[in-house]
Amino acid sequence: MARLIPLAALAATLAAGPAAAGEAFLGVYAHDVDDGISYGHFEEGAQIVLGARTTALDELRFIGRARVHLLAGVNTAGGTDYIAAGLSWRFPISERLYVQPGIGVAVHDSRIDYPSPNEPGITPAERLKRLSDFETKLDLNSRVLFEPELSIGYKATSRLSVEASWIHLSHGRLAGRYNPGVADVGLRMVYRYGLDR
Repeated sequence: MARLIPLAALAATLAAGPAAAGEAFLGVYAHDVDDGISYGHFEEGAQIVLGARTTALDELRFIGRARVHLLAGVNTAGGTDYIAAGLSWRFPISERLYVQPGIGVAVHDSRIDYPSPNEPGITPAERLKRLSDFETKLDLNSRVLFEPELSIGYKATSRLSVEASWIHLSHGRLAGRYNPGVADVGLRMVYRYGLDR
């Protein structure tokens, strides 16, 4: 993850841009949960997620004035770390409540492509070890993953919001049939700077 953090910091700086408007956020998430899409429970620890997103961009009005988001997730127990970038859209529910779906692309630092326990010619001991790895270690099967996310936010003040957030990472079976995915669910604090559009 040491290689990923400087990239995320650079991306967050670029997201602020010359308009100097947008949001920065920091959250704590339950990591590798079974959300009905991901298998869950391979990894332990919490996920610390930090990032930034732009205000709604007039330049992206052809896709509904999307916001650009950049984030990094760091696992507290040595599990999967990742960085992601994508687009999100905010829909007000009331003056203070909003829902915000998003989609992006992520890169992670976890191991991929554990050897198959069904490979011909391996010893019974090696087969058992590989079966154990398959059942207990997260193998996302691709270095690059899709990153759908969903947040429900509450604007506490003109500058501060709280979001309940779900982040999912998987390859959508584009890298093979085995696709356990990984999901993080948690809360994040959001600080708004500049004018929100």
